[in-house]
Amino acid sequence: MKLTIGAKLIGLLTGLTLIVLFVVLAAINQVFFSAINDDVVLDFTQLQSFIQLQQNLQYQRLVESAFLIGENSTFKANVELADPASVDVVVEQFAELTRTPLFVVTDRNGIVLSWFGEQDSTGANISHRPSIQRSLAGNDPDPNFKWPDIWAIENDLYQIVSVPVFSSFGVMGTITLGTPFENSDAMRLKRNTSLDVAFFLNKKLIAYSDSSVSENSYLELASKYSILSDSLINNLAISEPIDAKVNKEPVLAFISPLGSGENAYYFAYVNKARQFEILTLLQENILLIGITCVVIVIPLSIILSNLLAGPIKILTQAMLKVRKGDFTVSVKPKTRDEIGILTRTFNEMIQGLRERFALSKYVGDHTLEMIKKNEDIDLGSQATFKELTILFTDIRGSTKKIATSTPELFLEKLNRTLGKQADSVLKYSGSIDKYVGDSVIAIFAGTDSLESAIKASIEIQKEFKADKNLNSFFDGIGIGINYGQVILGNMGAKERMDYTIIGSQVNLCARLCSKAENGQILIPSNLITNYELDHPVSFSSIGEEVLKGFNEKIEISTVNYD
Repeated sequence: MKLTIGAKLIGLLTGLTLIVLFVVLAAINQVFFSAINDDVVLDFTQLQSFIQLQQNLQYQRLVESAFLIGENSTFKANVELADPASVDVVVEQFAELTRTPLFVVTDRNGIVLSWFGEQDSTGANISHRPSIQRSLAGNDPDPNFKWPDIWAIENDLYQIVSVPVFSSFGVMGTITLGTPFENSDAMRLKRNTSLDVAFFLNKKLIAYSDSSVSENSYLELASKYSILSDSLINNLAISEPIDAKVNKEPVLAFISPLGSGENAYYFAYVNKARQFEILTLLQENILLIGITCVVIVIPLSIILSNLLAGPIKILTQAMLKVRKGDFTVSVKPKTRDEIGILTRTFNEMIQGLRERFALSKYVGDHTLEMIKKNEDIDLGSQATFKELTILFTDIRGSTKKIATSTPELFLEKLNRTLGKQADSVLKYSGSIDKYVGDSVIAIFAGTDSLESAIKASIEIQKEFKADKNLNSFFDGIGIGINYGQVILGNMGAKERMDYTIIGSQVNLCARLCSKAENGQILIPSNLITNYELDHPVSFSSIGEEVLKGFNEKIEISTVNYD
């Protein structure tokens, strides 16, 4: 028989409730109102515990996702650039992985760089929100929170987590992830206690568990106790039991805030008449129930506790490993209930993350963006003319090192050199098109693409010259830069294709790279005169040359960076 986690919780809570009722009825047989009060208080305590458990689980998921995203180098690079368009692309990618409806990224001043699904919110200042203020101050979320942070966005309410995004110079922005409060949350709470629940935001009903009660009845309730609810929210306190009416029927109720940061609370209540019926039935069967509870409920509670806590503990440990970057982790499902489903879903998610993480290393950012925008990808599709800046690099002296070095040593030096070059390209918003042996082909887009390519090239040369371990092994690096119209599209065969560039401007860039001496950066002189560059750098002409594949002489300049 398939036993759901809801059935386990109902069994545990029902058993504990029966024990409490038996003790109360045996001690004070005629004090019905006191018994009802104790019963409801216990249920409300269980309800609070369940809400806190759900909020803690939600917190764990959100904070782990936020920290993983915040440590991603591509994400941090885009946030540091403070370019909303670039951040939007990364946010959309991670939003699909984390499946969080609320995903907000700000800069170091609390200005929105990206709001998933809400592009009109870009540029908004949300530094007034307490969670953003804490993150901008460099503080991580408090794992021992009593009240979670909540945000109200229009008519929706979200439990959120905000974390800082750090650069080498300190906080450079924040990430906020959130999940909404919905009707399903109220129904889940109802299944685990005898209490009905209604959620309110700014005196408006947003979710409730009892569909037989009209919304107007709940709104009348909110209006009647508005002063009390405001006081509880301001002091983050829970009310004592109160006598109220829902649908004109007397109930015993509690009011409690849903979290910190918004005028939101929940109203939990139980029908008094229903409680009297249960209490009368328990009086008639007090001896049988008492013996049964003593014999069954205590060991049952222990068994159920182990069944619930064990899988959750294992799953939490696995999540902590993933948080540290271990994508090889896998958890074996031991049950067929919701925790078992959650475990299997977790394994599937990690498998997807592992595959995406591995594949992303083999393609450039421009290829990932093309794949994301197009569902059907065919040979020759997405072909277009593009005005791009192309950058070619070539490591000099690598061929002779192959003959005099071990394969392990050679690849270690080569990969370290190529890795530093790739870091510089990505730092200035470029994309690695491909690696060809000991060469790198990179492309830059946008109005400042030429300037970005020059900055990246200068950094590549300076990094190489500063690294004695590399410049003592290889002779140097030659770099060519060109700008112009190229064809960008899918090329190759149906079974294996590249999303890459081709054209005479690409060929010219390759020739410039071949001609460049160790430490040189060559660029067509006409690019210097045709485009204004903000970067403070000078150029020196080395004269006109006839390059292979070009009939006319081309005047070439070198970039002076020392």
